[in-house]
Amino acid sequence: MASAIRGIWHHIQQQPESYERKQYYTFGKVLGAGTFGEVCSASFNPDGRQVAIKVIKKSSLNGNEEMVLKEINIVRQLQHPNIVRLLDWFESKDKYYLVFQLCTGGELFQKIIDLERFTEQDAARLIRCGFGSIAYLHQHNIVHRDIKPENFIFLDDSKDAPLMLADFGIARIMKSNDEILNTMCGSLGYVAPEIMLRQGHGKPVDIWSMGIVTFSSLCGYSPFWEYQEPRALMAAIQSDNITFDERYWTGISEHARDFIRRCLRSNPAERMTAEEALQHPWLTGDHSHARDLLPDVSENFNTRATMQRAFRKIQAINRMRRLSKGSTNSSDSSGGLGGADDGSPPASAADKEPAPGGADAGSYDASNDISPSADHHLPGGWK
Repeated sequence: MASAIRGIWHHIQQQPESYERKQYYTFGKVLGAGTFGEVCSASFNPDGRQVAIKVIKKSSLNGNEEMVLKEINIVRQLQHPNIVRLLDWFESKDKYYLVFQLCTGGELFQKIIDLERFTEQDAARLIRCGFGSIAYLHQHNIVHRDIKPENFIFLDDSKDAPLMLADFGIARIMKSNDEILNTMCGSLGYVAPEIMLRQGHGKPVDIWSMGIVTFSSLCGYSPFWEYQEPRALMAAIQSDNITFDERYWTGISEHARDFIRRCLRSNPAERMTAEEALQHPWLTGDHSHARDLLPDVSENFNTRATMQRAFRKIQAINRMRRLSKGSTNSSDSSGGLGGADDGSPPASAADKEPAPGGADAGSYDASNDISPSADHHLPGGWK
């Protein structure tokens, strides 16, 4: 009877059928907010399990609701110990609710900074975990397209907590291994050169991004931090000449450097695949050094974060100035490339002008969608 009454009430309110499942959850505090909505903690009422619910305002999507349905279509089929699981989803007339496995251990770089000691061996273990997730995606013809430290989150605060890959908002299911994708997408600082050059792209873009993550995890800054002018940046990226500043790279193995070089080949056909990366000696053997990298990583990382905050303030001021002049040609409209953690300079060069940084963003393909009315039962994730 109660269920029937709720159904009638939802019909009167013009709520979608799936909205009834909201009763299964008790919402808690807001964990984070972004362009499209917010993430809240919640309890699954039947057993008290803690979850994270991504709440997306339909009004923020500008009619592009298929991007949410695409994300659901991709994440719902993933079953891997190092990929955040989608447990459920439902919608109201003005919001989408995506219920995810709750991860409480913090983002990759912040967790590193909080450690008492961090060595090359520790970095190799984490990068191996990240490549395991990517290899699984690529085996299923899925390209993530937004690999960056913020999208690697630890499951909990325990010492050996698994590292989880999250945020599939701009991921894409490829129709074949040879399909060429053309959407401008990704986060500045981690996006592969073929995307920036609009040459078409595929799975190798994830390898490039992981190369940047690997480099940054070992020293605390990006390999291309010093190039501020776009042409100079593109020339450096296409040169295949990665500079390892010995002030920060002394004591880091040649195997680690070779691994990074093979990830950051400008020609995507020459990059390692995810499976090849997992077989690289740096990840398979005892070739990593035990020097404590944390002092350098922490110093460079904190300098980068400070400069990013300053640059975001400059961006906001400039944006307001453009709006006040009635400009419709905002520099933030970067063809789908989102401003993000770009890996600012080492502390010793902090007087350099910072590179762009900002909130996560992306461009979305409207393919491989599913109907919002499909599978509105408690999901397999709860079994």
